[in-house]
Amino acid sequence: MIDTVLFDMDGVLIDSEPVSVRLCVEYFSSKGLKLRNEDVTPWLGAGEKVFFTGPAESHGYKVDLEEASFWFREHYDELVHRTFPEGVRTSVLAVRHLKRLGFTLAVCTSAPRWKAVSNIRTVGLEESDFDLILSGESVKCNKPDGEIYRTAARLLGKEPSHCLVVEDSENGLRAAEDAGMKSLGVTGTLSVGGLASAGATFIASDVGVFIGGNTMNEVIENLEGGEDRRKLYGANYILEHKKKITEISIDAMIEAAAKTREHAYTPYSHFKVGACIKSAATGRIYTGCNVENSSFGATICAERNALLNAIAQEGTIGVETLVVVSDDNPPAPPCAMCLQVLAEFTAPDSLVILSSLEGKRAEYRFSELLPNPFIFPSERK
Repeated sequence: MIDTVLFDMDGVLIDSEPVSVRLCVEYFSSKGLKLRNEDVTPWLGAGEKVFFTGPAESHGYKVDLEEASFWFREHYDELVHRTFPEGVRTSVLAVRHLKRLGFTLAVCTSAPRWKAVSNIRTVGLEESDFDLILSGESVKCNKPDGEIYRTAARLLGKEPSHCLVVEDSENGLRAAEDAGMKSLGVTGTLSVGGLASAGATFIASDVGVFIGGNTMNEVIENLEGGEDRRKLYGANYILEHKKKITEISIDAMIEAAAKTREHAYTPYSHFKVGACIKSAATGRIYTGCNVENSSFGATICAERNALLNAIAQEGTIGVETLVVVSDDNPPAPPCAMCLQVLAEFTAPDSLVILSSLEGKRAEYRFSELLPNPFIFPSERK
């Protein structure tokens, strides 16, 4: 039985990674080396030495590690406290709830101990809230090696099978796997699909998932329920929520698609189409209409318009249901190009409803319309 929770720090208990990236960029700027945030982010989570030497060496610069570390520490406390003003945080509620239930708790971070303590206090916790704080100085091998988690289990007197690692990065999840432990992947640094590909046993949007249970068993059962709702939509894993924010009926989706259809721009074909997509993660709906162009190849179909609208609002999405409304009879299906684009975000059993203005409907599963979609080889599951 899992009775021990080992938390990574950055991106899990506090999202201080943007602070670290900003300071790293500012330090190198003071040395005349102009870096972008994206030059630094790949080196997060692998320890202080790698964090500085990685971006420096990739740009042909030799960094004075001792000087960089001193500069970083000198500026960190002020910026992190200014970035995260006082207030009730989910991480605080989760840690204290787990502690009340009797879980053994630890922080296992590749960052130096001073930074771990600073972050713990910034979120509103104390060192005494944890049974162990293990930092990067305590191990020889940084993540993705599982040494830090194996060491924590040994110091706490726990078997790896009794430990749950909470991580947000690929290196951290690989480290948990290397240590023989189950893991909870927290979205933010990685998408649901990225966490799943990195080996996360369970996935949640934040550590608030721990607050739901009244016993140790119930906490773990809640996590297992979340795992069961992780589903592959095309090339992306989506966490399906049991209680969606909204529950929209098919009739309401048809009405929304028909209303949006009225805004279609079709001076050439005069064939107006409206579409409505329901998100598998939230239950929200998003609509689109077709927009034609003098260059016919630049025309945007209603289905793709609705999909892009959904992605603009939620990010990577899973299409639970698609409704298409046209004045054709029988009602028109999506074109081949739309089906291929939808295949990236749609499960084979996702529902597709075609409706005419007169109310005639046809119902399909997505795989019936496109049985063998092309999925980029590296994304095939």
